[in-house]
Amino acid sequence: MGKLYFMRTVKWFTVYITVFTALLASCNVEYKKRKQSDASVNAIDFRELRKKPKVNIDSLYRVITLQPDDTIKVDNLINLFNLTIKHKPVKTEFLDEAIQVSRRIDYNTGIANALNKKGVNARYQHAYIKSLKLHKEALNYYKDSWDVYNRIKNLNGLGVTYRRLNIEEEAIKYYLEALRLAEKIDNTKSIAIALNGIGNAYVSMNRYDDAIKYFKLALNMEKLSNSRRGMGYDYSNLGEAYMFKKEYDTAFYYHTKALEIAQKSNREEDKAIINSSIALMYQDKGDYDKAIGYYHEAIPVLSESGNKRLVSYSLINAGIIYARQGHYEKALRHINKGLEISEQIRSRDNIVLGYQALSDLMERKGRFKDALDYYKKMTVYRDSIFNIDSENNSVAMTIKYDSEKKDQEIKQLYLENKIQKSRSLIQFLAIGFLVLMVLFVYFYNRLRLKNKQ
Repeated sequence: MGKLYFMRTVKWFTVYITVFTALLASCNVEYKKRKQSDASVNAIDFRELRKKPKVNIDSLYRVITLQPDDTIKVDNLINLFNLTIKHKPVKTEFLDEAIQVSRRIDYNTGIANALNKKGVNARYQHAYIKSLKLHKEALNYYKDSWDVYNRIKNLNGLGVTYRRLNIEEEAIKYYLEALRLAEKIDNTKSIAIALNGIGNAYVSMNRYDDAIKYFKLALNMEKLSNSRRGMGYDYSNLGEAYMFKKEYDTAFYYHTKALEIAQKSNREEDKAIINSSIALMYQDKGDYDKAIGYYHEAIPVLSESGNKRLVSYSLINAGIIYARQGHYEKALRHINKGLEISEQIRSRDNIVLGYQALSDLMERKGRFKDALDYYKKMTVYRDSIFNIDSENNSVAMTIKYDSEKKDQEIKQLYLENKIQKSRSLIQFLAIGFLVLMVLFVYFYNRLRLKNKQ
């Protein structure tokens, strides 16, 4: 009798445990469903918002701040920052908040994506060293992230920043890494961007045949994805490379193809960039009237779009042409304006070009002392460009050391977090075991009491 009762008790105990486990699983499913439902409410359709001519940024921000700290909130903050690029002013504080939330919820991808955006924004502000640091820091977080697509964008961003710092070899290294990853996931757009970047680095190194090879590969990728705008950039890059090779007919053919695409898409800045390249080609040929015509079409649009690097370059070159034509006052106005913008953005190449142009202008006017003074200033900046490679490599090494140190800190935090989670799991299992033991003792005592009775 006692044995039979014991068997029944064990059977009922097993039933209780099974029901309890099923209820727990059911609650977990319901929790997940509720969380997914909340996620759909919290997600904001930024695709539709980008199409709108006017967006209330402050109102959107208030909505996002009411959301719980999760990955959706982080993504919303980053997307809201993207909206502020179109609907000024640009608010990098949204990225800072995205990083803070990501750290609280241990979301490495969110930290990486926000740092990457900050790096791009710093580059647009011509703060190249700051941009480099941010991209490098982002790269450390991408190592522990599933987001390969944005990791590729970060690597391409590093390539662009290194090119701006005249460190072409490092730029090519990161472009190649981006290219390798982009090929793995078969992302034609990212492949084309990396190939174009390598081509531009080779142009800076005066290796025009290598540049042309990569530009043509990029053009094939853009044709595969049917990206008209991408094809336009490739045609323009090819035109510039052939111009430096003094193959003007081929250069003009590619520039014309690029201009046709820009005119069809009605993108004014794209047209201005190509017009500036065509102007440089005619200037190189010695056809100054045509060159001035193209510069005058390009300069106002470039000024309005905020492309300071190219507008300063175009102004100085227009001044050089005016000086050669004997229009000294026009020349002085254009060169000084271009030089002022170049100094604002600290474009050393353009500053050298500007002081060289002023020196030549003063020599033409017979003001030899002024010509010598400007020539000396030009040599100071030119020599600083010759030294920039070692200077920036030193900076790059410092950044690399800091990044590695930061990486070790991240790994340490990750390890500590893992240990903490393991301890929590052990505690949970221990509590569960104690509960089971209490239940077992309770039923066992009841069984003994029953047997005695």
